[in-house]
Amino acid sequence: MEERCIQFENEGMKLFGMLHLPRGKGAKPCVVMLHGYTGNRVGEHFIFVKAARELARNGMAVFRFDFRGSGESEGDFKDISVESEISDALEALKLVRALPEIDAKRVALLGHDLGGCVAACIAAECEAASVALWAATAFADYLVEKDGETFKDPYIWLPDEYRGALEKKGSVDIGGFTRGKAFFESIRFYDPLSAVSEYSGPLLLLHGSEDQGVSLINSQLLNENAKGQKLLVVVDGADHNFNSGHWEEQVIGATVRWFAETL
Repeated sequence: MEERCIQFENEGMKLFGMLHLPRGKGAKPCVVMLHGYTGNRVGEHFIFVKAARELARNGMAVFRFDFRGSGESEGDFKDISVESEISDALEALKLVRALPEIDAKRVALLGHDLGGCVAACIAAECEAASVALWAATAFADYLVEKDGETFKDPYIWLPDEYRGALEKKGSVDIGGFTRGKAFFESIRFYDPLSAVSEYSGPLLLLHGSEDQGVSLINSQLLNENAKGQKLLVVVDGADHNFNSGHWEEQVIGATVRWFAETL
């Protein structure tokens, strides 16, 4: 296996990633990994690295990168939005498809958390050969009902003092991450459920039954709206980041099998 650091640019910012190439000649299928909100290309307990290497051992290339404002990539975290992450993901796909080692017609997406939302939003547009979503958000947790109408409130989980800081300064420090208003406002304008209904390719959804960060209903709704070949796997007892060796093995194993069958 070869592991190659790759730097690319999007909208004037340098983004950094790692390409994993399996042994053997000929163009390979490739999985592009999209990390979650406040995450990076390594992942909690190195889950993206482990998954990438296992996929490569099974004959698939993998490209995992840091969105702008995350990991080692340029940009300020407070400026990110759903739109900026979609733009970065599309540029990463363009880069991968131009590589001679990659079969441009067999490029898949793997997204966790917000990265899963991004994958759902672009799967049809980029003609992804296959998709796997780990604990993906479809913004279902932001839906509220008032006077008989359902609408999206991107600030629903924020305490009043955080909302006040956002209104006053345009950003707020939560857990060491300075979060900008641009991200919360961008939630209003994207509908992963509608987008995934336009995708007709294979779709795997993995979600922990005890996910307190992104509720299981998100994957259930994505599964209901998907039109093509699909599979929803609920990992019993698992949390949002699959924080145990047992859960991690289940997630990586199911993902490798899925891409081996669909790419």
